Parts: sequence; structure tokens; C-alpha cells
Amino acid sequence: MGTEAAKSKRLLSLDVYRGFTMFLMVSAGFGLSALADNPGWEWLARQVYHAQWAGCTLWDLIQPSFIFIVGVAMPFAFATRYARGESRSDQFKHVWKRSLILLLLGVGRYILDRDMFIFDMTTVLQQIAVAYFFAFFLLGRRFRTQIAAALLILLVDWALFQFWPGVGAAGAYAKNANFHSAVELWVWGRVTPGGYTGFNAFGSIATVIFGIMAGDLLRSGLSGGRKTRYLLLAGLAGIAAGWLLSPVIPLVKRIWTPSWTIYSAGWAALLLGVFYWLIEVKGWRTWSFAFMVVGMNSIAIYMLVSLLRGSVREWTWTFFGPLLERMGDAGTIIHYNLILLVFWYMVYWMYQRRIFLKVG
Repeated sequence: MGTEAAKSKRLLSLDVYRGFTMFLMVSAGFGLSALADNPGWEWLARQVYHAQWAGCTLWDLIQPSFIFIVGVAMPFAFATRYARGESRSDQFKHVWKRSLILLLLGVGRYILDRDMFIFDMTTVLQQIAVAYFFAFFLLGRRFRTQIAAALLILLVDWALFQFWPGVGAAGAYAKNANFHSAVELWVWGRVTPGGYTGFNAFGSIATVIFGIMAGDLLRSGLSGGRKTRYLLLAGLAGIAAGWLLSPVIPLVKRIWTPSWTIYSAGWAALLLGVFYWLIEVKGWRTWSFAFMVVGMNSIAIYMLVSLLRGSVREWTWTFFGPLLERMGDAGTIIHYNLILLVFWYMVYWMYQRRIFLKVG
């Protein structure tokens, strides 16, 4: 891992979409959870919580969007490496090293969060590490090969859920009583109270492959308008397909069910299409600066928030707490956004000095 200036032209819309996703990820819900007991705004507070099990909220779409973005970026990044003369074996060395670093960062963050040494594979960095490694082998392949591989992964995952001998009366997708949680128990001897599992990384490989396909589309010679239409159509098709499958295969983000993989990738493709149309096709860029700054330093802000959120919360409360406390729910929301602003300024300071934290 190193600190370096960006050297190559980037797809701005991808940086903005990544920044938008990271903004949500590190915002702690913008403090909107304070409105959970407010009859007029409870619906908004619900969107900054994960679904209890089956279903989808805005917060459930953050992780699949970020994993999808990893796939979108891969064709661009490895085309640059190829242009520099790197062989496939050189690129593979980069992939396994980057995957290992992401894995260790994820494990380290988990340990710091819980203040105890415990190895875990359920959080976003670990999921990306595994999915990125295996999806690399589909990079540069034909569209038919990529879609076949992604669908095969989803078919195998469905079969593992459906035909696992431990399926009980509650069904194949019950919380902590499904194939994924069985693997968690076999490997680690425990399951998480929330039902999250490390085996989700298997389905996440398909999410990255879908992202690679979107990246290949954006690198193609098609017009910006056609690229946008294909992304929007693919997104709508994914959302519809996942929803149609949901009565049989529930939409459960916590165990990354096959229907969830398709549904969430559909939303990710749709959002990418919107950002691409606004920024690359229409040229409306000024509004996107704040997100772009975050998107170009996503690892930096993720780790800064992981390490310093408690301290920044205490510092800001020391200065503004007496005033904010008198404001009730509004004060809570302002405080959370003030914390977010502090972290944004940290990465803005890095951006001004062309400091970008890279992995691998």
C-alpha cells in the first residue's frame, strides 16, 4: 500500500458514483435514525437501517454498489497496466497481493471495531478481497463467457441453499439456519447475531463480474447515449428479475441470495447509468465535486472513519454539544453531518495535495 499522485485519466462518473456510495457508507445514516419514532418521518429513518431479513432498504444497496464498482473499475485499471507492458502473470501477482492487503485491512478494521482479536470474513473489504481475486479470471473474456460464469455461480449458490441437508421447516433461507451459516459454523465455530456470513463472497464474485461487464461496455466504442441506454435497461432488467425471483428465492442481503445478487446489481447498473448520463453525456459536473473527492480516496476515508469516528464525535460534541442538545432530533442530525464534514475535509486536504491512498 502506498501514497501516490494519480497519474492517469479517470472516468469521472465512476469516481462520483464511488464517492456517493462511500458517502452513504461512512455517514452513519446522517443521524436520520433519530427520526425513528417520528410518525411523519419514520419512513426516512427506516432507509438508514438494514432490512431485518428479507427485503431492501437504501442502506442494503451500499455494499453491493461498492462491490459492483470494483468490477466496473477493473477493465480500466488493467487496460492501463497492459498498456504499460505488464503481462498477465504480472497482473495476477498484483491481484493476489491487493486481495491479501484488502483482506488484512478488513480483518484489522473488524478487530479495532470490537477491541478484541477475532478473525472474520463478513465485512465489505473481506468480501471484495475474495470476489476481486476470483473475478479477475473473467477479465477480458467474451460477454457470453462472463454472463455464463456469473449465472453458473448463482445457480450453484441456489443449489447449495436449496439442497443442503440441514434445511428445516423455516426454509432454505432462514436466519442462521441456511447453507451459508452452516459454513460459518463449520469454519469458525460461530454464527453472527445478524446472520451475516463470510460465504457471501461466493455470490459477490457474480456481482464483480456484472461490474466488469459494465466496465467493458463503458470502454467500448459505442456512443455515450447507447452506453447509457444499455446500462439503464440492464439495471431495470436486473431489478425486475430479482423481484420476480423473490417469492421463491427471498431478497436477503445478509446472506447474499442469488435473487439479491441480481436485484442489487440491477440497482447498481441503474445508478451507474444515471451518473454516467449526467456527467459524461450531459457534461453536468460542477455538482459532483464533493463526491468526486471522496471517490478518489475511498480507502482513505473508509479507514479514517473506522479509526477516528469516536474521537471526532467527542471533539465535535465538546464544541457544539450544548447547542445541539437543545435542538433535539435536529441537533442529532446536524451533529452526524458535522462529523461527516470533518472526514470529508480530511480527504479534501489529501486531494489538494494529490495524495491518494492505493491498495497494491
